Amino acid sequence: MPSLPRPQQSGPRPDLVSVDDALALVLERVPEQRTETVPLSEATGRVLATTIVADRDYPDFPRSRVDGYAVRAAEGCQGSVLPITMEIPAGTEPAGPLEPGNAARIFTGAPVPQGADTVVMQEDCEASDGHVAIGTTLASGSFIVPRGHELSRGETVATAGDVLHPARVGGLASVGASTVCVYQPPLGRVVATGDELVAIDAVPGPGQIRNSNAISLLAALTQFGATADGSVVARDDEGSLKSAVEFGLGADICLLTGGVSVGDYDLVPAALEAAGVDCVFHGVCLQPGKPLWFGVRGRTLVFGLPGNPVSSLVTATLFARPAIRRLLGLPVMPPGPRSAVLLDDLQAGTWRRRYEPVRTEVLDDGRVGVRTLRYRGSGDIFGYAGADALAIVPEGAEAPEVGQEIVIVPLSQRASS
Repeated sequence: MPSLPRPQQSGPRPDLVSVDDALALVLERVPEQRTETVPLSEATGRVLATTIVADRDYPDFPRSRVDGYAVRAAEGCQGSVLPITMEIPAGTEPAGPLEPGNAARIFTGAPVPQGADTVVMQEDCEASDGHVAIGTTLASGSFIVPRGHELSRGETVATAGDVLHPARVGGLASVGASTVCVYQPPLGRVVATGDELVAIDAVPGPGQIRNSNAISLLAALTQFGATADGSVVARDDEGSLKSAVEFGLGADICLLTGGVSVGDYDLVPAALEAAGVDCVFHGVCLQPGKPLWFGVRGRTLVFGLPGNPVSSLVTATLFARPAIRRLLGLPVMPPGPRSAVLLDDLQAGTWRRRYEPVRTEVLDDGRVGVRTLRYRGSGDIFGYAGADALAIVPEGAEAPEVGQEIVIVPLSQRASS
């Protein structure tokens, strides 16, 4: 018996939302960010929620840049010999102003005494018997950091939205910010569905697979910047699903994987709606990831992801990551190249926007190039593991040519970047 011809899809289905519209719908429903105050010592990598200003001038006294001798430039010309009348280590205050015709022994970081307007490096001097001989020509202001040179009182040190990397933490410590108000990372949970799932340390029986999706999605939540709070497995029955869904809904971000399509065992949409989750959309004009389901209950954002491992990670990256970044006070897209030079052949687009896993490299001319991977579709987590970006092939696009610039989405950046 001859096989029936496969139906051809020539254009987007009206029941599917576009990728751009789906992302906009997700971001519209991201709730107000939460903040918390933490010790500065625990704030590295967090995102500041308030602007912090300098509490005084920095430095708040003229400071020596070097070890040497503080003098008046007009009196200390080359060959001059001046008596040393005081010594000023760092962390001490000068005993008084520098009298005319004298020099002060001074050390790096120490306050320059009133009356002195230059510091001579000790390498350019020779000291003996309580006197110093100047061995160089002097200029007023040499080797002195003026008051307020680095920062003036009231000047901004860090702005809301800044990521607290080590140097910024050091700046905040310098202005006495022992605690800081930062955006609270959202809590994320994973619900994996399916009778076929077994633990990753089990030996699968006939028709069974290890529950790798839960582990990879917990890792994704962590990489995106959320606090990964565990996972559960829901079997393909209403009671198990109900319990698992309630677990997931106890978080800010709930990622469910599997059971979101339209098959007889795809029970997740009904279970979510029975739990009071409002469906925002179901189905995106996207490859891989077309069955994506998204809804909201209270503050909880619920993503029903496809069960294929690559589809699950791609849809989490495209939709859950931007939501988490917004909750963290970060730009929706992480930093990184947005376009790259295609170095290998890439297939033409279809009626759905395609996201192809690729590997980036820096070319000799400094541009970013992308190479395609040995990748066999949305079930091939092994091939996808080599990707650090997704190449976007627009709907209906002709096959891009090697050497052409294409748009990419970075995968590997952490949330705090």
